[in-house]
Amino acid sequence: MSRPAMFEFDNTRRDDFVTLMRDVFSAESAARKAVAWEWLFKKPDASGARTFGRGTQKDGAMVGACLILPHTLWIEGKESQSWWPVAVGVDPRHRGAGLPIVRSFFNNGPYYGGMPANEEIASLYRKLGMTGEVMLRNYFAPLRPGRMLSRRKGLPAPMGSAVDGSFRIARNISQRKVPALREDERITNVLHFGAAFNDLWSRAKYGYRMTLARDADYLNWRFQQFPLHHYDTLALWQGETLRGYVVTRLEEKQDRTNGLIVDIFTESGDERSYALLLRAANQLMERQGAEQAILQLPECAWPVSLLKGLGFLHSKPMTLLQLHAEDSKMNAQMPLLHRHWYFTRADSDQDY
Repeated sequence: MSRPAMFEFDNTRRDDFVTLMRDVFSAESAARKAVAWEWLFKKPDASGARTFGRGTQKDGAMVGACLILPHTLWIEGKESQSWWPVAVGVDPRHRGAGLPIVRSFFNNGPYYGGMPANEEIASLYRKLGMTGEVMLRNYFAPLRPGRMLSRRKGLPAPMGSAVDGSFRIARNISQRKVPALREDERITNVLHFGAAFNDLWSRAKYGYRMTLARDADYLNWRFQQFPLHHYDTLALWQGETLRGYVVTRLEEKQDRTNGLIVDIFTESGDERSYALLLRAANQLMERQGAEQAILQLPECAWPVSLLKGLGFLHSKPMTLLQLHAEDSKMNAQMPLLHRHWYFTRADSDQDY
């Protein structure tokens, strides 16, 4: 019996890819990729690299596939090319068809990153050479606990509203140390990411040891041109200098609304700006009806120590974040470097 052959493909194979996704994942996941397909293949990258597909086929049929997106990686004081496979799927009738794809991630550098779906896949990646990893966690801040109690425990709605009011008073008291805007500071809505965002990235990147680029072209592609969700973006200014930004969206569940902090970025260690942006984001999402705010970060990211004081009272692990370096000396440093990752939900494919 012949083995599946590996090949690369472009955006003309959308229908084959979506059909495979429907068989491997779910109709909902497949539908998201179908809507986002052309957008994914238009992803900008400073190097000029473009999204492509890699798969395996047998008798002309696609039996395994993934999309591989380019990201400019900032690592140890310089920019480098990195590749990020998403939606790695294999036809259940051809289980061996995925291994050649996965092996290829470790033979085509300089960096490959990903979020393995489970421990079995993470273990496979380690066997193939992955040395560094860090856990991504969701951090939760209640915004309307009375509404949550009404939904979960049957608390009458008037009592739920009273709980929400009492919670807001207690929260304001507990967060009295959170800074207020100074006379020369302001927070504005963002409709387009312009030159000031390039300036922020150029200035701020030197404070990070490992993160993905956040230049204006990327931000416009990721948030303004995204075909599946509406995002709200707030920017913090000091005079005419952009200090940071935060991007949010609402996640409508069957019985509740979550507020997702999809991306937030400031200079590393700028606790004041980070706190101001988080508070503004939570206030916005509360007005929009969210029951809770959810922020995703690596558990070792520098802002994590601030979160409890800003109302993020509990967390839970979500998935591992892994990055492989083709250079053996750099790959040996990955366990240490993973303690310095700055990575948000926006950097992954969870929204699409």
